[in-house]
Amino acid sequence: MKTKQLFHRLPGTARILFIRLRSMGDCLLLTGPVRALKAQFPKFRITILVEPQFADCFDANPDVDEVLTAPHKLSFASRLLVRRFDAIVNLHGGPTSLLYSCLAWGKRVGVEHYKVAALYHGVVPRPAPDAHTVESTMALMGWLGLESDEPPKLRYELHPKEAARMQQKLRGRPYAVIHPGAVLETKRWSAPQYGELARRLAARGFTIVLTAGAGEQAWVSETAREVEGTVILLGLSIPELAELIRGARLYIGNDSGPMHLAAAVGTPIIAIWGSSDSRRWRPWNVEHRVVQNPFECNPCPASVASSRIPRFVSNQ
Repeated sequence: MKTKQLFHRLPGTARILFIRLRSMGDCLLLTGPVRALKAQFPKFRITILVEPQFADCFDANPDVDEVLTAPHKLSFASRLLVRRFDAIVNLHGGPTSLLYSCLAWGKRVGVEHYKVAALYHGVVPRPAPDAHTVESTMALMGWLGLESDEPPKLRYELHPKEAARMQQKLRGRPYAVIHPGAVLETKRWSAPQYGELARRLAARGFTIVLTAGAGEQAWVSETAREVEGTVILLGLSIPELAELIRGARLYIGNDSGPMHLAAAVGTPIIAIWGSSDSRRWRPWNVEHRVVQNPFECNPCPASVASSRIPRFVSNQ
């Protein structure tokens, strides 16, 4: 199947399934390209398949008509078997997403470097290796027929109830959000250094708000000891975290999902960078500064990152 300009050969009310497994950041970085696609093809019905914990990344998003969640259960596989789409675009390329692509009915589209590319009805060219993730997705959609001259902004819609709840907690004070955690150790700056940064911000009149995900409470507590009056908010939902960050004057953190959430709501960002590739994952289309200590590899393979990169990050 020829994939070039595929979108233009589909019905005006085509049903498109995008498969975007894995992380919160990956999901949020898809909101910009989907926004551009919906602007050009407003009657396309857009469905996005994600892992359950990231479904809220598209909550109330007017560009997305349906969100499917993909628990690793056979019952979900049977549900996909009866779904029909005009095109199925796999943005992940792993074996699980390939399985989902094959279960649903529709023209399967992948990227030419995916494993078992022969199982797709058509493939698109591989993006430039140093392109930002949003640029890579836009290049894929451009091959399929999307026309866009401007970099699309990410999108996360206002959630009024959550916004009111966060405003009540902070009582109208100017505040900065610091999210010191990250899934990988090689992405983390040390707690004492975050503490020093928090002290400097507090001296300028900011209330310091620390947030954390599962298993990061000890990390946050260590940082909080450095500044009296620090507000700690744990276990926030994605909508709650979004509205907290939306109301902040500044967001500071490592390369993580909340950093991309800050970009989606338009809050200025200081990103402390570790072992991942800042060219591909830097904050997108928002005022930001990346603080990155140069070292011999970036991105770094796990064998190097696990033993050496934390030292480089801590020296920033």
